[in-house]
Amino acid sequence: MSDTPPAGWQVQARPPAMTRRFDFPDYAATRDFLDGLTKLSEASGYYPDLNFAKTHVNVSVAARDEVLGPNEYAFASQVDVLAATPPVNLATG
Repeated sequence: MSDTPPAGWQVQARPPAMTRRFDFPDYAATRDFLDGLTKLSEASGYYPDLNFAKTHVNVSVAARDEVLGPNEYAFASQVDVLAATPPVNLATG
C-alpha cells in the first residue's frame, strides 16, 4: 500500500477526500466503467461518491477516518486500473 495519493487525484483537506475525473469516448464506455466500479465497491466495501454524465465520471474518495491513508490510496489506484482497462465485449468474446 502506498502512503501517497495516486497521480492525477486532487486532494482536499476539509473534509479529507480526493477526487478525479475520468473521461470516456461514449456512453457505453462510461456505463462499463460504472458497472466495473460497482463490482469493485462491492468487493472492497468502499463506495465513493460519484457524479457522472454521458462521457465522464467524477469519483470522490473520502477518508474513512480523520485523514486519507493507504486504504483510500489503494482504492483510488484500483479505480485508475479499472478506468484504463478496456471493457470486454460480450458479443464478440
